[in-house]
Amino acid sequence: MNQPRGVGVTAVFVAAARAMESGRADRLFDDPWAGEFVGASGWNPPTDQMDDGSREELTTWVAVRTKFLDDFVLDAVAAGCRQLVLLGAGLDTRAFRLPWPQPVTVYELDTAKMVQFKDAVLDGVSPAQAARVTVPIDLRDDWPAALRGAGFGPDVPTAWILEGLLAYLPEDGVDALMRHAGELSGAGSAIGATITNVDFTAAMDDAPLFRGSPLRRRDWLALLHSNGPADPEAWFDSYGWRATAVTVDDLARRYGRVLPEHSVLKQLRQGNRWLVSAVRK
Repeated sequence: MNQPRGVGVTAVFVAAARAMESGRADRLFDDPWAGEFVGASGWNPPTDQMDDGSREELTTWVAVRTKFLDDFVLDAVAAGCRQLVLLGAGLDTRAFRLPWPQPVTVYELDTAKMVQFKDAVLDGVSPAQAARVTVPIDLRDDWPAALRGAGFGPDVPTAWILEGLLAYLPEDGVDALMRHAGELSGAGSAIGATITNVDFTAAMDDAPLFRGSPLRRRDWLALLHSNGPADPEAWFDSYGWRATAVTVDDLARRYGRVLPEHSVLKQLRQGNRWLVSAVRK
């Protein structure tokens, strides 16, 4: 099995956090495949070495953003979107685990190695309700052509998810992605996204995120190419989207999750983090 490398390793971190969240009695969602992805990757998260506060720090950001985007995409499909595009899908399992209110085709775009790894773990399982289409493509290549070639209809209302993606693209790559998404979005389309405007350089190798992992601080920082806008609503507006942004801390409180006062995560990632939902103007 081709195990994730580079940016793909960060998808395993997210899967580990989703697996921990799924094991909670008060979980915000349930992802039964997350632990299987982590096991297949060969990484054993050091959860037995973490106190409750550290575990909470590791899972809160991922849990909050996952719940927010789950709700966003279910609302978008209920409102008429018949296509869902996951750009940089990683180990996302929304096609399988969400109770879709209407028929939807889920397009998952990621590198060929990531798609192969994911499908090997899923081992032939198909979604019960959605139609799932994988598109092996590096987002630095001509992904719009690959998406259309896979059956995507530019005139069909579409929900887009940009989750944990934009920071890994250079600024010109982010600009191109946003322009292409707009060009491919028919009336009624919507975007759900994570936006970070933080100081990544403060990350430490001994933080819980890095303990025992194959990705060290210097490797992780090398993967990051751009920082998010200071005003995400205005930024989305400039690309033709009417957006609403909420900070992660505010959303966490809404969900009954609050990071510890002396959160290592907050120290590592000082700045602002938002969840954004936007509709095509």
